[in-house]
Amino acid sequence: MSKNFHERYDRPELPLPPDRSTGLVFTAITLIVAYVWRNDQTVMTVALALAGILGVVSLVVPIAIRPLNIVWMQFALLLSKVMNPIVMMVLFLIAIVPAGLLMQLVRDPLRRRRPTGDTYWISHEKLENSSMKNQF
Repeated sequence: MSKNFHERYDRPELPLPPDRSTGLVFTAITLIVAYVWRNDQTVMTVALALAGILGVVSLVVPIAIRPLNIVWMQFALLLSKVMNPIVMMVLFLIAIVPAGLLMQLVRDPLRRRRPTGDTYWISHEKLENSSMKNQF
């Protein structure tokens, strides 16, 4: 990228989370799946076996979880690129738009409404009584 900009517009490479913590998170997720589907014997057995394997591997040889960690991080980056604009749009529609519409109904900061007099000039009578008249 060009060196003419003050800011950097390229994103630095994000570091991966530790392999052991990723393995333990996936172990916890598979344990939750086993608990939720405890009435289905097949799903519970597979989830408990996977939780055991992931737990042992993440505690003993955490480097073996590295490919899963990389895929999970790529999925998280893709999800952030999709969800961030959606969340910002919802916040804009819920907070900014109603506040702007309410302000337009109550106030006229740009003085777009036609004045009652013959001219568009703003009266400066209020400024003469201002405490800012003789500043120096």
